[in-house]
Amino acid sequence: MSLVEEKHLKTDILVIGGGMAGIFAAIKAREQGADVILVDKGVVGKTSGAHFAEGDLTYFRPERGHNLVQWLDEISLRCEYLNDRDWDCIVLEESKDRQSDLLAWGIPFYKENNEIPVDSMSVHFNTPPIADEYISMMPKKYSPALRKKAIEFGIKIMDRFMSCDLLKQNDRVVGAIGFHTTTGIIYVLSASAVIVATGGVGQHKASGSDIHFYTGDGEAMAYRAGAEITGKEFSFWGLSPREVIRQAEKKGKTPVDPNDVNDIMARFPFVSVQSGWPFPNVNAEGGPIVFPPWEIHNGRGPVYADIGSYPPEMKNWIARFFKRTGTAEVDKIGLDILKGGKLVVPAGRSGDQLFGGGCGIWPIDTNCGTDVQGLFAAGNCCATRGAGATYAAMGFGLVHAMVTGTRAATGASAYASGIHDIDLQRIELSAAVSAISSPVQRQGGFSPAWLTQVLQGLVTPYFVTQVKHHDRLEPALKLVKFVNCHLVPKLKARDPHEWRMAFETRNMVLNSQMVLEASLFRTESRGGHFREDFPRRDDPAWLAWIKIKQECGEMKVYKEPVPEKWWPDLTKPYEERYPNMLPLE
Repeated sequence: MSLVEEKHLKTDILVIGGGMAGIFAAIKAREQGADVILVDKGVVGKTSGAHFAEGDLTYFRPERGHNLVQWLDEISLRCEYLNDRDWDCIVLEESKDRQSDLLAWGIPFYKENNEIPVDSMSVHFNTPPIADEYISMMPKKYSPALRKKAIEFGIKIMDRFMSCDLLKQNDRVVGAIGFHTTTGIIYVLSASAVIVATGGVGQHKASGSDIHFYTGDGEAMAYRAGAEITGKEFSFWGLSPREVIRQAEKKGKTPVDPNDVNDIMARFPFVSVQSGWPFPNVNAEGGPIVFPPWEIHNGRGPVYADIGSYPPEMKNWIARFFKRTGTAEVDKIGLDILKGGKLVVPAGRSGDQLFGGGCGIWPIDTNCGTDVQGLFAAGNCCATRGAGATYAAMGFGLVHAMVTGTRAATGASAYASGIHDIDLQRIELSAAVSAISSPVQRQGGFSPAWLTQVLQGLVTPYFVTQVKHHDRLEPALKLVKFVNCHLVPKLKARDPHEWRMAFETRNMVLNSQMVLEASLFRTESRGGHFREDFPRRDDPAWLAWIKIKQECGEMKVYKEPVPEKWWPDLTKPYEERYPNMLPLE
């Protein structure tokens, strides 16, 4: 493939990523008078952001009797004390204003009897609705409506633009370079400030997941530019409450009747990932589940969601969930939650890092600035630590995206107003253009599809990144380092589509190295991070965040202590501090 051409564009603020955080950042920056370009490697409003998800928004309202300290305490307990309570406070207190923005912009919400219902997940846990209420937008409809609103505000949208690297001058970010994934045209985008809002890190395009566009592009670009990254050791898997396991063990094992098994979700795995429900609660021996990958590890798979054991309230909640989310596939495949039975849960539903506000690019202030001048982060790739070792609350991710998008716009606009001297030297651009065009200039090399398969084989097995152990993590890390150093530089692309895949693969490999480094470094188990060789939480030694940064070309890993004021009461019994059970407890 020969390069078509090279184009240069200039703007005040460049926003990379067209999901909820990116659109909020773009609109709020435009409201402050900035010129804004919004780019996405997909199509903004169609194949970007959490368009596939349910559109839930955490609903914190003091007028409904919600107590801020009570909600913060519940989130801390749920997130196992690795959450930043200051950021949680910001997200909760500003959620009403951001939801008011959506209503003012005409974004469609789910309604019953012409009212937006306030829902709760408390029926699942048989607990009072603390930090648990939420409202919902109309899935797959709110993203197109947000795109329309962004265009009305005068934002220039560039679809199918693959951002490859951030551009720096005098130790500050001054734009980005990338290419159009259909035409192959290279674009150099100069900007006084850049907001990265590219979402979380998915499952490396693994089978059973429809989030193939989440390849960690923003975190990889920020890391290469010198930013700090955190939270890479945690995944989305949750743990079962101790009391639930105790009650299930009292009842004893119930053998799985083959005639009572429905494998429809295993035959259509995208449905289970997209909808997110129901979670598995019984293994192949009929026993309770603490941590699904652990059951597989011990030969007790497959795992099932025993719908028949759910109380009517829970079954009705899940059925209403499917109806509300508009998951057409559920109707097409004939899945009837109210019918009961045991659903086989696909093994591919695991290992992602999509919980909002926990992992990603470390912000150094409350306007989402980073330790690299000119670079701001928003949404799931902005590691406010609002979520800690697991997800904070139903709908927290999208609310976090709106709030951080708005704050990043404020910070970026203020910073950009003082920048007037961007003058990229041609020699620097030549090096950048040469670097990103390498895959399409090579005559031989490795295809990105093949290298992605190699990466999947190294890091997606449950016994590497879910049930972790030093003896498996260390060799996996050595191999991923080899892939990063030896194979990634030799990636070859025949067309713009493969060119995009080459950079996605490059970013997935880098993110995998960070995941393995952080997983080795944290010598304890906590939330979505389980070490078979260190099966308990270690307080206070690991009441800390792990940070990763590039220094002198090397990946450095170190810990940042959580402020002691946010620690649990260490005089309380361990089981009271941590009501959720780890596999070997």
